[in-house]
Amino acid sequence: MRQHLIAFITLLILLTCSSAKAEQYQFVTFHYPPLEYATKNQNATGGVVEIVKQVMHNLGHQVTIKAYPWTRALKMVKTGEADAIFTAYKDPERETFMEYSNEVLFPQLVYFYKRKGDSTTFNGKLDTLKAKKIGVVSTISYGQIFETYKPNLQLDRANNLQQSFNKLIKKRIDLVPSDIYVAEHTLSELDLSDEVIRLPIKLESVPSFIAFSKKRDLTSLRDKFDKELRNMKQSDDYYKLLKQYNIHQRH
Repeated sequence: MRQHLIAFITLLILLTCSSAKAEQYQFVTFHYPPLEYATKNQNATGGVVEIVKQVMHNLGHQVTIKAYPWTRALKMVKTGEADAIFTAYKDPERETFMEYSNEVLFPQLVYFYKRKGDSTTFNGKLDTLKAKKIGVVSTISYGQIFETYKPNLQLDRANNLQQSFNKLIKKRIDLVPSDIYVAEHTLSELDLSDEVIRLPIKLESVPSFIAFSKKRDLTSLRDKFDKELRNMKQSDDYYKLLKQYNIHQRH
């Protein structure tokens, strides 16, 4: 009888531990195709979304990922309503309420785009663009180099990248900075791929991360996420998921 009782207690402990391991999490992102974008009911998909889902699956957890406007998504993480947000650039103010991954989730390659036939050039130095009107999206950061020099530039703000490219075609602005994959996806959707040219010199390669809410005390999950993300990159699973969305990252 005692042996049966011990076996029952042992089984109960194992089941409890197993149940405790498989947690349910709520992550948020924003509309930034093909990296991440909303489908029905704010559910998110995209190349980076699939990577995050796979990491969480490999860790034995369930995750729901919703796409919201960036400002709202940040607020949800700040208050603890959401557990994590991506893809996020590191920023001192954000680091007061978010714990960033150490492993880069996705490196964003930022270039300038101009109208076909326009004579504008870029040699890698932003001070050569003081006379140009540059279209930026209000909620997007373009890396530390751009953010530092931004006060010296003529900026035209828009709510999204589509608006900026439309302004570019109408000659209301001269240049548009963007992540290369997001720009190519957007230009294809707008049927403007033949009318807009990417300038050859890269503005900056900006690492973006997943960041966890400090309200939720998820340091342990962050560390496990980092380790599994590294494993995926080494096994090629990371790159295969990106290729499904025509994102061809190099190793």
